[in-house]
Amino acid sequence: MKKFFLSLAVVSAVALTSCGGKTETVAASDAQETATASEGAVTYIADSTSTVNWKGGKTFDDINKPEEGHWGIVKLKEGTATVNNGVLESGKFVADFKTFESKDLDSDPESKAKLDGHLKAPDFLDVEKYPTASFEITSVKAIEGGDYNSEISGNFEFRGTPKNVTFKANVNVEGDVVTVKSEEFAINRKDFGITFTGGGGSIIKDEVLLQVDLTAKAQ
Repeated sequence: MKKFFLSLAVVSAVALTSCGGKTETVAASDAQETATASEGAVTYIADSTSTVNWKGGKTFDDINKPEEGHWGIVKLKEGTATVNNGVLESGKFVADFKTFESKDLDSDPESKAKLDGHLKAPDFLDVEKYPTASFEITSVKAIEGGDYNSEISGNFEFRGTPKNVTFKANVNVEGDVVTVKSEEFAINRKDFGITFTGGGGSIIKDEVLLQVDLTAKAQ
């Protein structure tokens, strides 16, 4: 199995977490041995429309002040996936943090540029030092029943720190196209070295919500 990097990247990114309902934070353990493609597996190339969606937020010392949050995307730089007999086996996806942006501020370019610049700085993504993030698959397990058909585990390397994480997803293989659409799941930014806590009466949440939306086509 070729390596499967899921650009969770952006994912990776921000040091915030979303508003709204509670999403369980996935456990981040030591990196594990990666999976390998079996003989006869077909290679698929990631489409340029593939993204990782993120949400982040903060609370305030003033309990009467409502929480604030932002959301956006990060695009893939490159990626491959291998499939054998309709089953996803491996692949490689890398996120380009230079494309990281907050979409909720599209109508306010000045505020968007300020926030995006802040999140790309060393306190958060540190894009100059870590321009990409990757996810390398260690296993794919089928799920019977429920909203998702697969459980994907892999080594998520973000800001130079590899951690093994697991999330649920719907993996579909139809002809020359394979798609991976994950659940919305949370990672703890501190597991990847983002320790900035905020300032001015605000507290950055530890959890960052991610949702992977990948499309790959057969060569």
